[in-house]
Amino acid sequence: MINQPPVSRRAISPLMVMAVMLLAPLSAQSKPWRSVAPGNEAFPPLQWTNSEDKQRNPPSKGLRWEAMDRQPSADDEVAPSQTVLWQDTPPGEVITADDIAPQEKTQDEPLVVIEPSGTTFANDKAIWRDEQWHPQISGTVPVGFGPKGGMFSASVWGIDCVTGAGFCANPTDFNDYLDQIESSGESQFNLSLGFGDAEKLVGVTVTTRIEETKIPFGERNTQNLETDKNLLDEYYIGVHASRNLGPDTAIKFGIDNWIDVKKCGDRCGFPKSAYGVISQRIRLNRDQNAFFPNAYLTVGAGNGQFRPFDEMVRDSISKQRAAGCSTVGYTADEPCSTDTLYRAIQRASGYGKVYPIGALALEAFPGMNLIGEWSGRNLNAGFSVRPFQEFGLVLTAMWENILPNCDYGCTIDVPDYPGGLDLSLFEDAMTERARFSFQASLELKF
Repeated sequence: MINQPPVSRRAISPLMVMAVMLLAPLSAQSKPWRSVAPGNEAFPPLQWTNSEDKQRNPPSKGLRWEAMDRQPSADDEVAPSQTVLWQDTPPGEVITADDIAPQEKTQDEPLVVIEPSGTTFANDKAIWRDEQWHPQISGTVPVGFGPKGGMFSASVWGIDCVTGAGFCANPTDFNDYLDQIESSGESQFNLSLGFGDAEKLVGVTVTTRIEETKIPFGERNTQNLETDKNLLDEYYIGVHASRNLGPDTAIKFGIDNWIDVKKCGDRCGFPKSAYGVISQRIRLNRDQNAFFPNAYLTVGAGNGQFRPFDEMVRDSISKQRAAGCSTVGYTADEPCSTDTLYRAIQRASGYGKVYPIGALALEAFPGMNLIGEWSGRNLNAGFSVRPFQEFGLVLTAMWENILPNCDYGCTIDVPDYPGGLDLSLFEDAMTERARFSFQASLELKF
């Protein structure tokens, strides 16, 4: 390419024009030349290129041209406008449309959900969010989240030792542990039906607890195979109402075991327990498929089963005295009937003073939550998993009574009883180890 500086209009003469016209045919006979930029009346650029070479070597496919700015000459009379000239670029610098086309997402790449906006719901303690079930966020403490539409939960829960059914001792070996489960373990069915809309109005959950599964284990429950006692002879119904305060916050009030149907009368039964809680989802990671994406905090208060053991004993003594029955620190003028005594004890097991409860669940990764909770009575810890993403099976394992408080034995103050009452006298209600419970639940949304 031959570049000559532009000349002023006054420097152009007819002689120069004639010279160009005469020389052009001579040049074309050797090699054809053509102008690469349109002429400008004020500043005609004398720039030429070999058109024959361009024809022999056509440009490669792609965008191979770049702009060059023309610099004005010092002889220009007026400030020229910018003339855009183009030159060929090396083939290695070519950018084609294929290079800048968006790459399609392969099927093997995981879907990354960035901070979903879906509201958190629950029927019992397992979470429903973003059109799928998630593991439980507590073991025994109620959670604030409620249902949306129809929800149903069915679970089997079991514990290796029940305080009140026998002393929970440290086993000497595995066979001794199996013997403890047979003698003082317990299992039960739980059903929950949720309906309404906790986000727009209110969500309602009706729970049913069946006291014993009657499943034979060793020598336990084998007598039921020879009787006409059926599964629904003893069950308990609770009612719970919840309301979302936002997509990640909800409150719930309810009564566990509010209505009971049982043949054992006042000699057995679960305590009636009222409570109120608020739950908060805490988003820890924008990527919901990463480790530790969420945490869930629940705080509240409750009575009944949510009271510490020493408070239950104090309340029982008070109720027995009020019924006219002789008890610790009190001797009645006349002995009360057995039915009166059991009725007083059963009344003392429910409601009563209110104590704080709470739970904290950390989502280690999608499908697994680590759980710690204060049941009002003791510290529990464990984990909950959802093995299948598209199926609402939730497995929860908890270690209960971790702290050595009055569940392990202590002395409490009792009116008119000097020196206090040693709770270790109630051996069947004591433990010297953490108790293990396990629950398998099936969660459905319809």
